[in-house]
Amino acid sequence: MSLVQEVYAQTTVNVPSVPGIENLGDIFALVVNIILGVGWALVFVMLGLGLVQYIMSKGEAKATDAARQWLTAAAIGGIGLFFLTTLRVILFNLVGLGTNNQIGNNQIDIFN
Repeated sequence: MSLVQEVYAQTTVNVPSVPGIENLGDIFALVVNIILGVGWALVFVMLGLGLVQYIMSKGEAKATDAARQWLTAAAIGGIGLFFLTTLRVILFNLVGLGTNNQIGNNQIDIFN
C-alpha cells in the first residue's frame, strides 16, 4: 500500500476563444473602441440634457447658465473625442491594428 498515486495529466487543453480576437493588439483595439464609444454616448446624452435644461429654463438666469455649462462641457468633450478618434485611426493604421473595414488580420471586403 502506497500513499503516492500516479497522476495522469491532460495532454491537450482547449481554451475557448473569442471571435475576432487573436492577439493582444486585438484586445487593446477592442478596449479603446469601447472607451471611445462610451465617451461619444456620454457626449450625446450631455448635449441632449443640456438642450432640455435650456428649453425648460424659460429664461431664468441660473437655469440658463447651468444649461450653458452642460452644453459647453459636452462640446469640449466632443471636440476632445473627435481628436482622440482621429488619433486612434492614425495610430492603428501605423501599427496595423485595422480600421473600420479591417479587424486585426481578418480582411472584411464590404464590396463582395
